[in-house]
Amino acid sequence: MGWKTPKFEVVNGYKIVEVDGPAFKVYDDGHQLGDDFPYSGEAAAYANSLPKRDRQGK
Repeated sequence: MGWKTPKFEVVNGYKIVEVDGPAFKVYDDGHQLGDDFPYSGEAAAYANSLPKRDRQGK
């Protein structure tokens, strides 16, 4: 029972993943963008500052 499913959300077309720490990472098609963020709000603000991604069909 030590395995934990990562939590994630999509903001502005970018995936924000919570990892142990806790830390929040912003991904675009499997590539991390920016640094690790200590709060989900900071990661979401960073994702919103990036050009909008169209995720249809993905």
